[in-house]
Amino acid sequence: MHAVWTICKREVNAFFDSLTAYVLLVIFLGLSGTFTWLFGQGDIFFVGEASLDIFFQVSFWTLFFFIPAVTMGMIAEERRSGTLELLVTKPVDDLEIVTGKWLAAWGLVAIALVFTLPYYVTVAQLGPIDHGATISGYLGLLFI
Repeated sequence: MHAVWTICKREVNAFFDSLTAYVLLVIFLGLSGTFTWLFGQGDIFFVGEASLDIFFQVSFWTLFFFIPAVTMGMIAEERRSGTLELLVTKPVDDLEIVTGKWLAAWGLVAIALVFTLPYYVTVAQLGPIDHGATISGYLGLLFI
C-alpha cells in the first residue's frame, strides 16, 4: 500500500511541475464557467433559478476530454523519460502501479472540481438552491 501512495504522490507532483497541468485546469475552468454563466439559453442568469444543472451538463462533457488528457500522459511520460523500466523492475506489482496512477488521476479531477466550488457559493447567494442535487452532481462528476 505504501507503493501506491508513493506512485500517486509522484504523479500528482509531476503533473503540477509541468505547464500542462495549469493549461488544462484553466481550459476546464474557463469552459465550464463560460458556458455556465454567459452563453446560451441555459446560462444561470437567463434561466432565472438558482441551479447548477447547466454547470453539471457542461462539466460532464468538459471532463470527458479533460480526464483522457490527464491520464494519457501518465504512462507516456514514464516511457519517454525512461523511468517505466525502472518502475517495472522495482518490487511493485502491476496492480499497485495502476492503482497509484488511477488515484492520482482521480485526485487531479477532484482538485479541478474544488476550484468550481465558488460557483456553488455564488449560486447559493443568488437564491434557494437544492443542496442535495448539487452535492449529488459533484459526486457524479467525481465518479465519472
